[in-house]
Amino acid sequence: MRINVLRQACCSADDQINRLDAVYEVDSKATMETLLRKICESDFLQYSSTHDRLSVEIDDRQVAEVFPSAPPVWMANVGPETPVKWLVGDRTLHFVFRLKDRYVDTFRSANPPATTSIAVSAREHGAYGVMGALAAFGFAWVALNTVLESYYLDDAEKWLISLLAALAGFIIGRTVHRSKTRL
Repeated sequence: MRINVLRQACCSADDQINRLDAVYEVDSKATMETLLRKICESDFLQYSSTHDRLSVEIDDRQVAEVFPSAPPVWMANVGPETPVKWLVGDRTLHFVFRLKDRYVDTFRSANPPATTSIAVSAREHGAYGVMGALAAFGFAWVALNTVLESYYLDDAEKWLISLLAALAGFIIGRTVHRSKTRL
């Protein structure tokens, strides 16, 4: 069997110097373990300090992860004894770099959801509100006692303006935090 293999470049020089595609000949009774071992031992795959794991994918479905100096990690529905002709067939085997916390064994969606909500506690909303209030209060108090000193505001007016600024800062802080939790 002829297996077409594509890999992602690990750095900008990699795609200029090395090939990103290869064809491997394996026996029709070969397993995925023998195919991956053959690919890994051929020095076709390239790694870097920031790209140290490759996701092995067929039609955007992850089947394993390979590392520079460790055995492959197989996904739940694929094992090392799985026949190549059943799993790969005439499709192309892709080696791509993925994030470490990628959801395994799922199809990648070309259209991710527009927003994803993250669970945030009321304490975190309150903390951002308090930080916003303190920042606004401090800014208003400094501005009133330096730049705006020429307006001859008495202390009661300064306190009132500073407290209103703190209230506005609290609301803005909670709003900013709420908007940051929507991805």
